[in-house]
Amino acid sequence: MITKHYSALPPLRTDLRQHLEDTRAYIARMCERGAAEEMSDFFTVRGDGYDAHMQQFSACYDVTVSHIPEDCEALLDLGCGTGLELDALDRLCRETGRRFPRVVGVDMTQALVDQLYAKHPDKDITVRMGSYFEVPLGTEEYDCAVSVESLHHFSLAEKLPLFRRVREALKVGGVFLQCDYFAACEEEVDMCEEHWRIRRAMNLDIGEDDFVHVDRPKMAYDEADMLMQAGFSEVLYCTVGVEGTLLLIAKK
Repeated sequence: MITKHYSALPPLRTDLRQHLEDTRAYIARMCERGAAEEMSDFFTVRGDGYDAHMQQFSACYDVTVSHIPEDCEALLDLGCGTGLELDALDRLCRETGRRFPRVVGVDMTQALVDQLYAKHPDKDITVRMGSYFEVPLGTEEYDCAVSVESLHHFSLAEKLPLFRRVREALKVGGVFLQCDYFAACEEEVDMCEEHWRIRRAMNLDIGEDDFVHVDRPKMAYDEADMLMQAGFSEVLYCTVGVEGTLLLIAKK
């Protein structure tokens, strides 16, 4: 389902009350476990089992790549990790005869990127190591940009300048496909923000500008508003078949 209006979407959670109870219990367990981990450290430790863990979101990757324009020649992949979206794109290209585009990825975890390169040695893929908040993205270089299950770790204030840079990096008529986990209600947003504040404060080694791995999902309509503020001309909502997750299609 694709719509311009958030209100037309089916509920993000089939049982919101149970979801909130489960989320409270999860947050309590995590706070008892201790401090949040620095972002890259978190993924480095879990690199070997990352692809298997993320299979629960396989539909997210498949639906996202199905919206990459068929004539896409240059693709920007934010938070590319082990390349799960590129795996899905490779399957799509093989099934349809489409040409696999030139890809520039951005990621901060070498252990994950090593797996990407090992899976796709024959592809024109370049990964720039670092944070996508800091790595230069260029101007009008890409036909499409994607980010799958990555940006829910950050605040709306952090995302707005990134979205502006993504828009600038796209060619005229380009599209940004942002598939992610979103909060089902404002109460969930507040709960997760408090979780982030508590567990971030526990890690005394974390600097002011360091990122930690704690989910901070926002309402999809607030994310769409940030994309519009960043200068995109239109944002569509697309269901992907995974609870709590949507694809935002932002057009330049």
